[in-house]
Amino acid sequence: MRIDVHNHIFPKELVRRLEKRSAYPYARPGNGRLGLHCCDDLMIQNFECFTDMSKKLEDMDRIGVDVCILSVNLPGPELAMEPKEADELARIANDGIAEAVALHPKRFWGMASLGYGSIDSSLKELDRCFSELKFRGMQIFSNIKGKALDDPEFQPVLARMAELKRPIFMHPTAPLNRNYLMQLVPVPALGFIYDTTLAAVRLTLSGRLAELPDLPLIVPHVGGVIPYLMERIIGLLAMYGPGVIKDPNPTATLKRLYVDTVTYEPGPLKLCYETMGADQMLLGTDHPHGPWERPTKLLDQLGCSTEDREKMMHGNAERLFRPA
Repeated sequence: MRIDVHNHIFPKELVRRLEKRSAYPYARPGNGRLGLHCCDDLMIQNFECFTDMSKKLEDMDRIGVDVCILSVNLPGPELAMEPKEADELARIANDGIAEAVALHPKRFWGMASLGYGSIDSSLKELDRCFSELKFRGMQIFSNIKGKALDDPEFQPVLARMAELKRPIFMHPTAPLNRNYLMQLVPVPALGFIYDTTLAAVRLTLSGRLAELPDLPLIVPHVGGVIPYLMERIIGLLAMYGPGVIKDPNPTATLKRLYVDTVTYEPGPLKLCYETMGADQMLLGTDHPHGPWERPTKLLDQLGCSTEDREKMMHGNAERLFRPA
């Protein structure tokens, strides 16, 4: 069995709402396909399989994925600057995911998105997603309107997810540091990886994750650069971080993170497996972006035990994304 924890949707009603907007985020046609515009120099193509679930099911069947956990692609609802509209867009997004899940309950599971127009309304929407829509997790973007995730403003949402013991999948968005990352170098190629890494490390060193030991946090793209730089980050704390670091054991907290298997060559997957371990890894494809068929093949070819491969392909996902 294969469960894909990193798979995207963009509901039709959400697309229609963005087509009516003149400020970011908005949708406009161009180059033969509708573009979903997040900010200057960051546009995501509106793929057919974002809205047509029959196309998504065809792709899943072709690579042998049994279940995919649907999350909204960029631009996230929180990018709308007017608070009430951001919260409304989140409700539209969640209703669209719920509709897809209802049509194919054995193939799709849902992840909530929030607008963060107000924390109270976001918490109410979060509760609706689990109690009424029967979602299994939540997606959070790597920064929210330019604020870091360890900002106290977002602590109630993290705390609620820890209380529910439900997983948070952290997806990249327009990076906090956009200098030289928004034009020559495509943001998805490099900026996304920087931003998720920064968010996860900040959540660790700020003590936010240590305060919430029951919160499962998934970092995509084989954990950004955390598996590669973990020893450097920890090793330099003694020299540069005294008095700043609020986590008494940041190494343990970083190794508590979950990661998906979205990478396109065997070396990074092997290093991630050796660093994080099979218990912390979940199959992801990032469908329909990039060479999305490759991660499943690489996981099949990874030199590991059958038991470890089963954990990564479906066991860990079943444990974390339990039914309501």
